[in-house]
Amino acid sequence: MNTWQSLPRPGRKIALHATTSLEPAAVLALIKRATGAVKGGGASLLTSGVQNLGAETHVEHEEPAGLRLSITSGKRLLELCTFSAAVRVEDGRTLLRVGGLETYKTSQPRLFYAIPTGPKSIAGFNPYKRFLEHVAADLRANDSAATISVGAPS
Repeated sequence: MNTWQSLPRPGRKIALHATTSLEPAAVLALIKRATGAVKGGGASLLTSGVQNLGAETHVEHEEPAGLRLSITSGKRLLELCTFSAAVRVEDGRTLLRVGGLETYKTSQPRLFYAIPTGPKSIAGFNPYKRFLEHVAADLRANDSAATISVGAPS
């Protein structure tokens, strides 16, 4: 069964938080470059069992203080999840937050047409996590003094 989720789930809370000396425009440019670098998913796409190898991250909307992003199936046929990136300057440092899923598609395997109890999987979650890791690595490469954390808030 596939459903759009808007309720709190553990995956929704996973985000990247960073503090860097890079300018906000440079940080957003780094995130935009990362959208072209992370492809493929490895998670089952819908109920077909077909692997989501064509998942891609796209910039849907751009503002001076942030980006709205989405992860879609190959050729943008299906939007798997959406999230945002926001930057702001505080005390001379750039603060960055990427993620916290805003919308996402879930699936749950069926057994003889019945839905067994157990967790649902988020279709675009693997590429989402790889995207956050890629952004973290790029930030470290561009600012070795940056403080970066990827995970759920405590």
